[in-house]
Amino acid sequence: MKHFIPSLIILSALLTTFSSPGQALTRRPAKVAVIQATGSPRQDPFLKTYDPAKVRPMMEAHLKKLLRLLERAGEMKADIVCGPEDMQNIGAYGLYIDVRDSASGEELFNSLAEPVPGPLTGRISIIARKYGMYIVAPIYEREGGKVYNSAVIFDREGKIIGKHHKTHLPILETWDVERGDVYEVFETDFASIAVATCFEIVYPEISTIYALKGADIIFHPTMGRENKEGQSLATGHRYLTRAADNLVYVAPIILGTDGCGIIDFKGNVIAEAVGARDTVIMAEIDFSKEPVTESKWWTTINGTDNDRAIHYLTRRPEIYNLLTNPSPPLLERYRDVRLTTGDREKQLKAVKAVNYGP
Repeated sequence: MKHFIPSLIILSALLTTFSSPGQALTRRPAKVAVIQATGSPRQDPFLKTYDPAKVRPMMEAHLKKLLRLLERAGEMKADIVCGPEDMQNIGAYGLYIDVRDSASGEELFNSLAEPVPGPLTGRISIIARKYGMYIVAPIYEREGGKVYNSAVIFDREGKIIGKHHKTHLPILETWDVERGDVYEVFETDFASIAVATCFEIVYPEISTIYALKGADIIFHPTMGRENKEGQSLATGHRYLTRAADNLVYVAPIILGTDGCGIIDFKGNVIAEAVGARDTVIMAEIDFSKEPVTESKWWTTINGTDNDRAIHYLTRRPEIYNLLTNPSPPLLERYRDVRLTTGDREKQLKAVKAVNYGP
């Protein structure tokens, strides 16, 4: 019985610390990590040196590098880690819409997308379970006959607790990838998280939706740079604005040796590693802390010192109708513009124009 009582105490502490389904989330300190990985070579089907037999081995080499970095984050005791967009390193193959996979006969890009759950998510699940950490894994997902740019979220036991399908796609990506249409916030045992993939950060409405849903941090896996190359995230003004406007943490992740890190809810860069190759960037964040203005005058005038509360309690959504109008006055200016989305003949012509020449 003497040994049983301490066990009960430990169990009680664990139940108090970690929220379970149905319980209110208890925000608390956590170690948040992003991986900063360099790019890897790919095959180029437009060159005479193209060897289809090397496509999958090169994809696998890149994947192994990223998985090793996820493991390193686990060794550093991260509570959560996020990888870069397109962990398979296959996004560029989406340009080669007339190139077929030699084995399946499918369009090359589509043939490389992975089912969820599937072999790739199984490998990531093992890492999450081994280190008891959450993982956000951005991959191209095959679902039925469609391909999505997905971010798959794993819990500490390696279970998939959700996924985000990228909703706003650059025109080129629309040629092969389906758009998602849901903005979900996922609860961990320390905070609420969300994912805005690449082009989604361009649209301020998306970050605001996440903030309104209670997200504490928005992970931003991307292939598009916002900071000046080789310089601090402090030069990525869109990131700083998204964080400060919505009073949320923002964590960008991009392939390279800069542009990855964590920005706090006031728009300050709190973690990065400019110039570092293949590393893990981590910061301990106390998610129980609210953004406040330490001023008795401000508190007296407003009734609170909580900037987030003031910001969202003074919104006037009833006068924001134009934000959801599909035909705002501005679009009249571009009524004659026709995008290549959905026009296969126009797409192939564009591909040949930009890649088949010298």
